[in-house]
Amino acid sequence: MRSNRRFPGLFALALAGFIAGPAMAEPPGAPSAAVPVAALSPEAVALRDALTQAAAGLDVDERADVLAFYAARGYAPFWSESEPGRGDALLVALEGAQTHGLPLRRYDPTDLRARLAAVADAELRATRAYLRYARDLSSGLLTPSRVDPEINVTPPRPSRAELLDRIASRPTPEALATLAPASPEYAALLAEKARLAADAGADWGPAVPAGGTLRLGDDGVRVAALRGRLALRGYAAPATATPAAFDAGLEAALERFQADSGLEPDGLAGRRTIEALNAGPGARLAQVLVNLERLRWMNRDLGPRYVWANIPDYSVKVVEDGATVFAARTVVGEAAKTRTPEFSEEMTYMVVNPTWHIPDSIAARVYLPKLRADPQVLAKNGMRLFTRSGTEINPGLVDFAGLEPGNFPFRIKQNPSDANALGRVKFMFPNQFAIYLHDTPNRGFFARQERALSNGCVRVENPLELAHILLQGQVDDPQAAFDGWLAAKSERTVMLKRPIPVHLVYRTVFVDDAGAIQYRFDVYGRDAEVFEALQAAGVTLPAAQG
Repeated sequence: MRSNRRFPGLFALALAGFIAGPAMAEPPGAPSAAVPVAALSPEAVALRDALTQAAAGLDVDERADVLAFYAARGYAPFWSESEPGRGDALLVALEGAQTHGLPLRRYDPTDLRARLAAVADAELRATRAYLRYARDLSSGLLTPSRVDPEINVTPPRPSRAELLDRIASRPTPEALATLAPASPEYAALLAEKARLAADAGADWGPAVPAGGTLRLGDDGVRVAALRGRLALRGYAAPATATPAAFDAGLEAALERFQADSGLEPDGLAGRRTIEALNAGPGARLAQVLVNLERLRWMNRDLGPRYVWANIPDYSVKVVEDGATVFAARTVVGEAAKTRTPEFSEEMTYMVVNPTWHIPDSIAARVYLPKLRADPQVLAKNGMRLFTRSGTEINPGLVDFAGLEPGNFPFRIKQNPSDANALGRVKFMFPNQFAIYLHDTPNRGFFARQERALSNGCVRVENPLELAHILLQGQVDDPQAAFDGWLAAKSERTVMLKRPIPVHLVYRTVFVDDAGAIQYRFDVYGRDAEVFEALQAAGVTLPAAQG
């Protein structure tokens, strides 16, 4: 039998009779052993009894899962004897937890090393440390909805039995190395984290002072600071004898930075551009840690075909077999009032020439004040008023002055038309939030750089093209079929023969289709919420780590 250098006391104690003793009956509450009690060696019986006692403080489910794992092995030590180097591999993985932005203290490899003299204690602590680490690395450290109820994401949590079977059925280094998301994007963000960590103490130059928008032809100390900051961020402009002058070379460098930061590459250094440029490595590193966690939350097969709407990027795309086949700008929920939630559902149908069933919250907040001022406002906008039971009534017969938003008893619908707020089509993936993708007659919003302007649903810039993509394989000529339905001017529900998953996500650091790292603004403040929760769980930035 080979001894493990990281577990030096285990075998010596066993050979010295530390765990020897007469066979005992199965301890109360312990799972039935896969190996009959009579067949257990004295060493196995002693380890069983010690494990059972050491596990007494665990919750019922974890205790049962851990003890069942050892029972199936006939109470043979796992981390110390069954595979040379298994304990080494676990300790190395735990000591490297911070590489993935996970908290070292949660797995406490230092304490584990110090307790290796007692077989049962070492086995139990190693198994629990592995289970925590494996769960956190494969599906995330946090429970998203506890951070913010609008983050309605359900991570793919593997069971303890699955994780224990995984570590027992393959070489330990391989099993540990395959816990993290296998996507190229996760690897790219790890590399970005390492780059930023190396820069954590670096000087990115003085911040660009606040002031008005800088543009081609300007000069002065703010322009010089802009040039220096861009150079230290990796966007150096061509050398010039007049660094305080805003020339064409500086404009081009600024445009490259803007494009990589999700900003309009207009060469104008306005408030948002200056804010992004002044962000230091620590702020960027925090963003990367948050988005590594988000990748772990969605560490599952998204399928060969899906819709991906990234809220802070104001974008939506359709991905088929790993390639983007459709992409468009979006308008998302207003930050102050109607934030778009994060969730995944399946799109099952679209509605052509939709009627807008105005949500109660919007009816009371937006239209009640208008009805007080002018009861004919609905008719002017192609809308109708209904009781809760569905009876249409004349708004002119209602005393709206006596109603408050909290007791608005009516429902409002807008007929299909060119002025309908939903435009020509809406894409439905039924969910608890009543959120969907749709067209809009307000096309001007898509020209804006910041597009958190909707009532919560996601407006799509090129919805007809999206409809054609979704109808491929369902009708011979998707465009002709859709145009015919549209020309009928009446509402039509079109069921999708191939339903498609829809993921509304909040990714402020991601890899674009060209392989470049992209940063976006934390438009809803969710990065700050997630990072605060990560810190509470023990995650720290490199500058704060010992």
